[in-house]
Amino acid sequence: MKFDQRDASGVRIRADGKGDSWAQDHRQLGPTFNMTDFDAVLGLVAFAANTGEKLFMEYVPDNYQNRPNVIRQYANVAMFDRKTNREYAFGETNRVSLSWHLDHCRKIGASQPVPPKFFFVIGRDQPPWMLIELDIETGAVVAEHCLTAMNWREVWQAAGLTGLRDQLRRWIDPSAAQAKR
Repeated sequence: MKFDQRDASGVRIRADGKGDSWAQDHRQLGPTFNMTDFDAVLGLVAFAANTGEKLFMEYVPDNYQNRPNVIRQYANVAMFDRKTNREYAFGETNRVSLSWHLDHCRKIGASQPVPPKFFFVIGRDQPPWMLIELDIETGAVVAEHCLTAMNWREVWQAAGLTGLRDQLRRWIDPSAAQAKR
């Protein structure tokens, strides 16, 4: 398989053919809704093991035309923590990692005009998944959205992710704002 092979929505296909089912379905949003497996990096650094595919960060790059550049700037739209059930997500055994995730969102938010959102993604290997947004300052539940296989764009719109992504895109790349005029 070629490294740059794309699916029907224009998103690069994973070369290893693996990946979390929710993250694979996220690709339906298209090639400008960038997301990375955030915890794989943490696992490799902290534990010398790939403990990934449970924590994801959706981001916006500074300019889609300068893909070869190593030094670029990004804005972070949202962090998603995958859990199989609500009880575990909000349980005592998950408190330390949840507090770390919310703190991380606040720290990232200090470097951009609008902070990223935080969501639990509750579910197993097939939709529907519940997206539960938490306030990054208080940890309180802000909203819940049911994500089926068919309504990704609608949910992203309802959750404010599309608008937040567009706002951050205009901030990180002023030429994008001019192009929309």
